[in-house]
Amino acid sequence: MEKEKKFSACSAKVHCLTNPVSMQDVANILLAAGGSAIMAQEEAEAAQITALCQATLLNTGVPSDEKFRACAAAGKAANALGHPVILDPVGVGASDFRKEKMGWLLERVHPTIIRCNPEEAQTLLQLWKGGAESKVRPETKPGSPASPESGILSGGVESALAPDMAERREIARRLALAYGCVVCLSGDMDAISDGSRIEVCSGGDKRMARITGSGCMLSALCAFFAGSGMKPYEAACTAAAVWKESARQAGLRTDRTGGGIGSFHGYLFDEAERLCCLS
Repeated sequence: MEKEKKFSACSAKVHCLTNPVSMQDVANILLAAGGSAIMAQEEAEAAQITALCQATLLNTGVPSDEKFRACAAAGKAANALGHPVILDPVGVGASDFRKEKMGWLLERVHPTIIRCNPEEAQTLLQLWKGGAESKVRPETKPGSPASPESGILSGGVESALAPDMAERREIARRLALAYGCVVCLSGDMDAISDGSRIEVCSGGDKRMARITGSGCMLSALCAFFAGSGMKPYEAACTAAAVWKESARQAGLRTDRTGGGIGSFHGYLFDEAERLCCLS
């Protein structure tokens, strides 16, 4: 039998500017892992709340002008304080509004970790070429999944791209170089890169695709581990490993008990808590 991994971290409080679709699950996964969340969404208090926390999560799902202004205020405060900023650019390629506002945000806030799917990564590379700040220009081959010339249509908040592992690793590397941060490119297999190192995280359970907010919760775990004092690359790798193993174990428990997707959803929190050595 494969030896089970355990993960641990100190407690961290995360300022979560997340979306209402997954807000409760994001708060609960942080609690399960041993952290906590403050869900302040108002621009007027965003910087002050960020100062009370150890990490800031900017999840731009269900976007609005007000939401992006609050994200900018929180992100700028976190950058000034040296706190990790985790960016989850939900469905950034789904509309011109999202792309325009994300470009605006990235001119003001430097992310520590970007957690996204392949299509979101492609869009962020396009936005960077349009003027977002970076010191390194990635070499993108015409027609590749990370290239504007590929002509891939948006899948909304899901990814319309399904690159193979080699392509996935390369997209993660290029995006990390472009924005000078760590990238956690999630999917059936996750690719984590800081531009030089690349870690692949496999496993999980296919039922994750049927859980609303599974990516949002992974982003929250990235914020939790980064806010607990881990280096960004280690934090992203640990979050991905915890989430894949939580899904795998939740799937095994669901099958053993004859449960459905609701049981699987509940077991995810149980397993995340257990893997973080808090049970």
